[in-house]
Amino acid sequence: MLKSLKQQESTDYKTYRMSIKEYALSIIQAFGLVAVFAYFFYRSYYAIIFMSPFVPFFVFRKKKQLGEKRRRNLMLQFKEMLVSVNGSVQAGYSLENAFCGAFEEMKGFYGEKSDIVKELAIIKRGLNNNAGLTGLIRDLANRSGIKDISDFAGVLYIGKQTGGNINRIMESYINVIDEKVAVMQEIDTMVSAKRFEQKIMNMVPFLIIFYIELTSPGFFESLYHNLAGVVIMTVALAVYVFSVYMSEKIVDIKV
Repeated sequence: MLKSLKQQESTDYKTYRMSIKEYALSIIQAFGLVAVFAYFFYRSYYAIIFMSPFVPFFVFRKKKQLGEKRRRNLMLQFKEMLVSVNGSVQAGYSLENAFCGAFEEMKGFYGEKSDIVKELAIIKRGLNNNAGLTGLIRDLANRSGIKDISDFAGVLYIGKQTGGNINRIMESYINVIDEKVAVMQEIDTMVSAKRFEQKIMNMVPFLIIFYIELTSPGFFESLYHNLAGVVIMTVALAVYVFSVYMSEKIVDIKV
């Protein structure tokens, strides 16, 4: 029963599928970036052709970023869902009924198209078809690739098997998630200014070249349309790309 539900409706969050709009927008952005590089580093339309193999790399990178953002949002939504479930359990509802009740509350909070509402719909339907709650949560944990959900699934399974205090398990786990979210938000606040500075610094080399070209036309002509200039600018481009990559790694702090 669980297998059939999974095959029909479930989402694999570990593999993000871009919409046509997202895919088209990422390709346009990639070619726009390639065109900027081709102009500032080579001043040649042919450079766009030679640099076009970087477009799939950019699209893949964008896809990865969107997938990470989706999983992060799912984790935050999952935490809010557990708060709702815990409140219902403390009010005397069974754990299964608490998850079914959280469906309506999360639908009003996040909307019908949110990932957590879709997952609660699967859980609710599974429970109505006599599927085990722990199996349904484990299925979500496996598909999400989120360690926090996987940890909760394991703790819940052990608690159900050993007859543990579900209220205490829920409260303990929610406290852990709350602390982790608080740390994430604090880090985001601390590095948000640095991220903005990093984006500005990424633009500085182009602004400098543009300013020099504007005030001293032809200053960089010796670097274009000759072998030595192409080699120098290619090295400069490689250094720039590596610098951008390293700056993004520095401000990308994971908890």
